[in-house]
Amino acid sequence: MLRPKCLSLAGVLLLLFLCIPAFALDPNRALTQYVHRIWQAPQGLPDATITSILQTHDGYLWLGTEAGLVRFDGVRFSEMASTSPAAQPPLKGAWVRNILEDKHHNLWVGTNEAGLIRLENGVATQYLQKDEPQRSTVQCLLQDRNENIWACTSTGLARLNQGKLTMYGMPQGLPSNNVRSACEAPDGTLWVGGDGNRLSSWNGSSFINHPLTSMPEYGDIRALLCSDDGAVWAGTTNGLIRFAGGREHLMTVKDGLPDNWIYSLIEGRDGTLWIGTKSGFSRFRNGKFESYRTEDGLSQSTVYSLYEDREGSLWAGTKHGLNQFLEGRTIPYTVSEGLPTNDVGPVLQDRDGTVWVGTIGAGLCRFDDARHLTVLTTKQGLAGNEIYALAEDPAGDLWVGTNAGLNLLRHGSVVETYTRDQGLADNHIRFLFHDHAGALWIGTPSGLSMFVNGRFIQPKDASRLSAVAGGEDKAGHFLAATEAGLKIYQDHAFREFAPSDIPLREVDTFFVDQEGLLWMGTLGAGLRLLKDGKVSSYFMRDGLFDNEIYGIAEDSQDRLWMASSKGIFSVNRSDLRKFAEGEIQKFVSTPYSPLDGLRTIESRSGVQPAVWKMKDGTLWFATIRGLLVLDPAKLQRNAPAPPVVIEDVIVNSRKEAPAAIGSAPAGRKDLEFRYTALSFLAPAGIRFRYKLEGYDTNWTDASTRRDAYYTNLPPGKFQFRVIACNVDGLCNESGSAVAFSLAPYYYQRAWFFPLCGAGLLFVAWLVWHMRVRSLRQQFEIVLAERGRIARELHDTLLQGFSGITMGMQAISTGLSAGQGQSRLNELIRDAAQCMREARQSIAGLRAVKGGDAELQAAIAETARQITKSKDIQLKLKLDRGPSHLPASVEGHLLRIAQEAIANSTRHADATTIEVGLRFAKNSICLTVQDDGKGLADAAGPAAGHYGLTGMRERASQIGAQFELLTGPVQGTTVRVLVPAP
Repeated sequence: MLRPKCLSLAGVLLLLFLCIPAFALDPNRALTQYVHRIWQAPQGLPDATITSILQTHDGYLWLGTEAGLVRFDGVRFSEMASTSPAAQPPLKGAWVRNILEDKHHNLWVGTNEAGLIRLENGVATQYLQKDEPQRSTVQCLLQDRNENIWACTSTGLARLNQGKLTMYGMPQGLPSNNVRSACEAPDGTLWVGGDGNRLSSWNGSSFINHPLTSMPEYGDIRALLCSDDGAVWAGTTNGLIRFAGGREHLMTVKDGLPDNWIYSLIEGRDGTLWIGTKSGFSRFRNGKFESYRTEDGLSQSTVYSLYEDREGSLWAGTKHGLNQFLEGRTIPYTVSEGLPTNDVGPVLQDRDGTVWVGTIGAGLCRFDDARHLTVLTTKQGLAGNEIYALAEDPAGDLWVGTNAGLNLLRHGSVVETYTRDQGLADNHIRFLFHDHAGALWIGTPSGLSMFVNGRFIQPKDASRLSAVAGGEDKAGHFLAATEAGLKIYQDHAFREFAPSDIPLREVDTFFVDQEGLLWMGTLGAGLRLLKDGKVSSYFMRDGLFDNEIYGIAEDSQDRLWMASSKGIFSVNRSDLRKFAEGEIQKFVSTPYSPLDGLRTIESRSGVQPAVWKMKDGTLWFATIRGLLVLDPAKLQRNAPAPPVVIEDVIVNSRKEAPAAIGSAPAGRKDLEFRYTALSFLAPAGIRFRYKLEGYDTNWTDASTRRDAYYTNLPPGKFQFRVIACNVDGLCNESGSAVAFSLAPYYYQRAWFFPLCGAGLLFVAWLVWHMRVRSLRQQFEIVLAERGRIARELHDTLLQGFSGITMGMQAISTGLSAGQGQSRLNELIRDAAQCMREARQSIAGLRAVKGGDAELQAAIAETARQITKSKDIQLKLKLDRGPSHLPASVEGHLLRIAQEAIANSTRHADATTIEVGLRFAKNSICLTVQDDGKGLADAAGPAAGHYGLTGMRERASQIGAQFELLTGPVQGTTVRVLVPAP
């Protein structure tokens, strides 16, 4: 189905594709020279039979199969179904025969038994259903210029106009109700064909029949194509017919078709006609057929469908798989392109532009300027058919080294043959090299030979040198790479060549670049550079792609290209020189990617030369499977950056459309994004980068992975962005994006912690308030108990003492003056003293109840009660204090004042007592001062007297400072300093 998320991107993707130029396959290449890829069940294709192929506006490739509708992005296949639960047409598993996208981007699917299905925003609408009388198999689909949908069915031709269905058949002039194909001509004429040998054209009200006399009556028309030149091409069961101007021309296997039974026809953007048949497919261009069959690699012989996508790839759907044909970055030449064998040897282009390619066992191949191939073998005079070396002399003649001797070719013909009989060291030729003096050096397993002035010369010690390659240094001295090392020819003799005392072993190829520098490839010892008598070495550990190098060439971009055992690679020559001079520590090799069709590109060893730069700048490489032609200037494809689509978002294991996630509720923390890039040139090599804005600080390089995962995301607003780059490094920087937000839990919201703090403060205040209330209640209980004790003392002890005192006074009145009366008076005084003290206790128990004046009043009352019966002057300097002092502070201050005043009246013989109470900002000060004789021992209590100790203890309990100042002259001063509560 077409998902809503795809359609939401339709406008953007449509603009992208409108800006993409249309491409087509290079018609100058043979079909076998295109890159061929195959997808079948092992590669993920749900069903291997492809009946229809279509690329929609968003770039996806849609495949109609016998098991349903499949969407393909170049890497992943997705079986599609409708999202409409009401209609539920059997799209999944249906036999899809044809697919059409209308001008409004709705997808129409013609099926074998489920009728016609329209997918609009993922919702399916079904026509020609089973319960309708017109229901039938839909065999083709077409939208005309008036936006009518035409469906070819087995019971006639159906037309849908704004949802209205009209059926046409034999009553309207069709020769048969079984309509198989239709097309619209440039002039708007509708052409249809089906069973029988008649074409029909629609004139708006009826059909006009056009018999095809070149085919039998029992034949069928299976495919129609209305070409841009006005001709109608009919693919029939009896061949291909071109119908134009009332005239027809039949072409069959006799004309080059692989089979007369034709299933599909399309016209390429360059005017090429592509024909799918029962035995492969063909390209018809310039009046010639070129075919591609199963023996060439096609997945299966029956080609049901053909399609050309926007990037120029040709797609062929067969009974057993999906095939793609595209232009590779190289052009191969193999047996399929006419080579006598894939086992090729040396390659060389002469001064006339002719390309010569030696083979191992099939002679010498010659390519002219038009790339036409001719082969020379022993039948044309070659000494042998195994060619191992080629060289051109200053006169323009070609020297050919074979396994059976040396040949000289002039103007393409063999003019001389040289063997041991003419002085060669051996008939097996390994290499050929012309030095600056014009001498031809011939390397053989049995030694070196030199050909000068028409005869062979054996230099001194040359017979002992089994050389594999030859070259020259900058001074013009001949160098021979032998099994024993590198030898240099100087003063008519060979000696070991070891510049900088470095022996050069295993050299097998030489190359002199445009600056005259000598490069040497070795068999396992890497690359060597000889410059100014100094040898520089390059190995794989330094960045070289391979240590076995069979051939070297350079391009116009200052790169060295090397043929090696691992394939073909290039290195910037400037990087190699910088490495040799110590300016860089490593360099980078760029291997030719084998992604183009996975052809084997291992280079050929033991042939000279193994690579050659042609006059047009192309490089020809000898490989173990034919020739490979590479143009260094055209390595980068002329293709746009790939469009990017975010397909699905998996939120907590639940799939959702990107446009639907919006604002996710709390608890959705795990997300998976599935994305793709819609390019089919090298889809497996597309690289991706993504970033979750609002979470990631940097871009993540996902390489070729097409999904991204995020777990335990915090709440917030995010935007997921993904960009893609093709294999040439061209990136779609705008990419694709989806914005969404994750809602927080209530405890993750901004107000949660301040509210919690306020709640904690409220609880603390409530606890404090309840504690204070509890203390007040306890204090009130204590006050009540003190009142009760005071009442009890007043009503019992005090009344008793009063009665006793009164009785004793009465007795004292009746007694005569004397000792008894004196003693009784003493008892009366003591009883009175006890009564006063009891009253003081009662006053103290009833004193403090809290408030701003109770402490002042209680101290004043206590002081008056104690000094009432004494001849002592009382001075009170009591300030009004703050309200609500703690009860413990008030109580202890009162008791201290009471004890201090009592001590002054009892022990100090004072005449004046001054009591003070002052309230400062940060303290409360209580003072009791007399003018008596002072205390005898202020340091500690006398036996049985604990007044001072009690005052100190009470002061300590309320955190106050207690001071006692006493002396025989200055009297006694008690001072208590309490910090303000």
